[in-house]
Amino acid sequence: MTTPAVTAKRTRRPDAWTTAFLVLTAVYAVWALGLIILTVLVIAEPAFLYRDAKTALKAAGATVVLLIAGYQYFTMGAAMGQLPRFGIRMKWLMRGHRWAGRVALVLAAVIAFFCMTDIGAPLSPLTAAVHGVFGATAFTAIAVKLALLKWRPTVAYDMAPWLGRYAAFAFVVIWVTSVLAYYTDIL
Repeated sequence: MTTPAVTAKRTRRPDAWTTAFLVLTAVYAVWALGLIILTVLVIAEPAFLYRDAKTALKAAGATVVLLIAGYQYFTMGAAMGQLPRFGIRMKWLMRGHRWAGRVALVLAAVIAFFCMTDIGAPLSPLTAAVHGVFGATAFTAIAVKLALLKWRPTVAYDMAPWLGRYAAFAFVVIWVTSVLAYYTDIL
């Protein structure tokens, strides 16, 4: 009886975009974690929520990030064989996953910037804490994922899907703790 040959896992070489987005997510992760610590120490106080054009844009942008997170979950699940591919070639699944992730990351970073500098957190302290922790850890998970893809691609093969799933889950929690309240007038 012959044992089948073991094939090496194929990984894509990270490009300059991977490095650029790694730096972006790492900066936001550190910034967000620092603001959470400062807020807990009462050195910085979150701004009060208010309703204006910036809040509406933030809600719309966060909804787009949520939809892209769902798309990201589908494309990676299809690429990993856990969801049907519907005849989409692997090359296009992965290309769509990378570019949609880049768009979502930039949009999430812009929204996070306005959350941390201008718009602030929800009025409930528990909701603000959950929102802040999941926001910071979403960027941290993405930064770790991109760092693994850049420097440890064999480890990333096993860890990146889990980090991506966590980031998608975190974006859902972020949306629920802020945008859902905005759209339902619970603010």
